[in-house]
Amino acid sequence: MRITFNKNIKTMSGKCNDGQMVFQSKKNDTVCIGRNYVYPLLTNQNTLSGNKLKAAAILWRNVTNSFKYDLQRYANAYNSQYHPRKKLRIGAYNVFIMAVCGLQNPIFDINVLSDMLGNTVANWISGGHLKNVKITVPFTATLID
Repeated sequence: MRITFNKNIKTMSGKCNDGQMVFQSKKNDTVCIGRNYVYPLLTNQNTLSGNKLKAAAILWRNVTNSFKYDLQRYANAYNSQYHPRKKLRIGAYNVFIMAVCGLQNPIFDINVLSDMLGNTVANWISGGHLKNVKITVPFTATLID
């Protein structure tokens, strides 16, 4: 089966009418990849990752604004020290996800998270949950009031 793209379409992907094949064009408009459509398998690892992300979203709502500000300061320092200019930058929520999803099991209680990782970003760094960054002002905001 061949699919011809219009001249103004640079890249396109989708599913054929019968639903049995998916396709995607390359950016140079010359090659089209098609394969049989498959449904992804749900594995225990996918379930665990999903539960960790769900728990992190619930915890994020309970984090103090001053701690979120420290996470953003950490993210800015991390971006300047570890990320090349062309890569996407991380933000405060990304840093939170890196630390919380690094734990073995999902944590749904903010107090348990504080006990597991520590109450400040500095504790998270010293505990090895986040990479060390060079900063001028220390991280002192607490996770919970």
